Formats: sequence, structure tokens, C-alpha cells
Amino acid sequence: MKKIDSVFILAFAAFSTLQFSGCKKEDTNVIKMEDAIKGAQTVIGADGKEYQVVDLGLTSGNLWATCNMGATSPEESGSFYAWGETTPKTKFGWETYALAEDGVTTLTKYCTDEKDGVPDQIVKLEMADDAAYVTLGEDWMIPERKDFNELMTKKNCTVKWCKLNGVGGFLFTSVRKGYEGNSIFIPLAGINEFDKVTRAGRFGWYWCNELYYDLGDGTDPDFEEHYNSNEAYALWLEHTDLDNHLVKSRPRRAGIPIRPVFKGTIF
Repeated sequence: MKKIDSVFILAFAAFSTLQFSGCKKEDTNVIKMEDAIKGAQTVIGADGKEYQVVDLGLTSGNLWATCNMGATSPEESGSFYAWGETTPKTKFGWETYALAEDGVTTLTKYCTDEKDGVPDQIVKLEMADDAAYVTLGEDWMIPERKDFNELMTKKNCTVKWCKLNGVGGFLFTSVRKGYEGNSIFIPLAGINEFDKVTRAGRFGWYWCNELYYDLGDGTDPDFEEHYNSNEAYALWLEHTDLDNHLVKSRPRRAGIPIRPVFKGTIF
């Protein structure tokens, strides 16, 4: 009898182990697609394709696209662009940059300092150099710095680290009256600085439409604030213990995704 009991106990223990080992702890960071595009509405781009946008109830009236340019789902990286170029590519550097010549940092447009080229003092993208405007139509544009800051303001949206279809990123959810819960997901798509995408999953950068204004670090009393012709503003998202969300600078030659805003009217 003792032998039978011991066999039964061992068998039950083995069964229990299999049962519990098959149970995985639920990942509370995982979201569903409906969470990532809540409030989405469809608009038609200049290319005749359908695009989804979300009204977060922002004062600016901006409606944010649910996907990066070149992507068909919110978690996809989409296409990578150098600043001021309107077509995507895969190899990035000064030698391939359309707004420089001779394979060096000799800028042909958006130049504020003669050491970088012939100054024209243009610091914001003209429509002809705005990939969103050129590709999607006159109601679209690359966000301004203030547009990203508006998105990250606590009175407008909450920001939560999460995963969509296995891809890490941040969920921006409106807290504005009448728009509560409307959301967009922005993935950490990384950066292409030469011919390879790196740091995806940890960092995400997204172009703004303005050259970087260098304020210095406060250590040089003779430093003069100025626009840096070689760099442009970009939203910087990073998943750390602090989850940094800043608008900083990136070299214009770098390949970075674009998350466009829609400024038109939906009928």
C-alpha cells in the first residue's frame, strides 16, 4: 500500500509541475491593437491611400497619424528619412545627403553659418522639403517642436511604456475632456546613421521640422546661442527606469522615422 501511495504522489507531483510550468506570468505591458488606435478615423492622402489619424483633443487641433510614414501598422518602424529629404533610403551619411555637396558638410540649404555653406538663414522646413506634405498632401506635415511638446504635456496625455505585437514603444493617451482614452502608439524604431538600423527597442527618434538651436551647456561665458546648421530637432524616446521623453538634436544626415500630423478637417 505504501508503494502504491508513493507512486501516486510522485505522479501527481510531476503532473502539477507540468501544469504550473505551462503557465506564464501575464505581461502587463502588452497592449492590444484596439488600445493603440482608439479613436482612429480614416482620411485619404494625396496618393489616394487611406490613412488613420486620432484626435487627442489637443489645443493645436493636430490629429496624429497612427503609423509612421511607410508603415502599415503602428508598431512598424516604417521608412527612414534624412532631414529635409522627401524620399526614404537605406544608406545615410553626408556623402549621400541631398542637401550637401562634395561628400562633406557643405550645406546647400538651411544654412545659418558660412563655415557650413552659403547662409540662407532658413531654419524651418519649406513645404517642398517636408516629406509628409509632399507624400500625403497639403493637410499633412512633419511635427514642429511644439507639437511634440504638446503631445507630452501631462494635462494633454499620459505616457506609458508598453509592447504592441512584441514591439516596445510608448502609448500616448488623451486625458482631454471628451477625448479620454483616444491613443496613439509610437515604437522605439532606432536610427540609421550609415547603412544599418541600430538601437531599435531602446531608443526612438522622430524628426521635427526645425534646425537645432544650440543654447550651449552654460560653462562657456563667451558662448553665443545660435542655430546649428548641421543638426535638427527630433523627439527622443528612451525606455529606462525614468522613461525619457525629450526634444533634442540629431545630425541632419541621419536616417530617422517620421510620425506626421494631420491639420485638415475630417468630413
